Amino acid sequence: MYSLLADGAPAEELLTERQLPLSLALDGARAALDGCLSQNYKIAVTVVDRSGQVRATLRADGANPHLLEGALRKAYTASMLRISTVQMGTFVERSPGANGLMVFEHMTALGGGLPIRIGDDVVGGIGVAGVAGVPVGGAGGAGDEGCARIGLDRIVSRLIP
Repeated sequence: MYSLLADGAPAEELLTERQLPLSLALDGARAALDGCLSQNYKIAVTVVDRSGQVRATLRADGANPHLLEGALRKAYTASMLRISTVQMGTFVERSPGANGLMVFEHMTALGGGLPIRIGDDVVGGIGVAGVAGVPVGGAGGAGDEGCARIGLDRIVSRLIP
């Protein structure tokens, strides 16, 4: 026998989803910002949850305000498509029809966005935007994505699988 909810739906039909806690989103955003500031890169970073809603956003002193939009788009795209924005750029390049995805709000194929995973489950995304992009040689050789990886590594190191 199973229990019923007030509306008569079986309780076993409810879904359970992992959510990215604010503390981890803030910690990851701060790690990305600090890591890139230590290399003199002024960036903006955004962390979104699994549904693309902003959990944390930071912008370095002196970083241009438009970088906030870039960081949001990168985090959102990585979370929604469950791939890095570099992978998305490659996909669009190889399959021009995929460019149609870019008309949706907050989507981009610019590098700097990474999905946040717990095993096979994507619980969010992190995106970094630098002035004219962090140079490819910067941030561990991967530009904006290298800065995002610093934040992602901090989040993942604190996740309990």
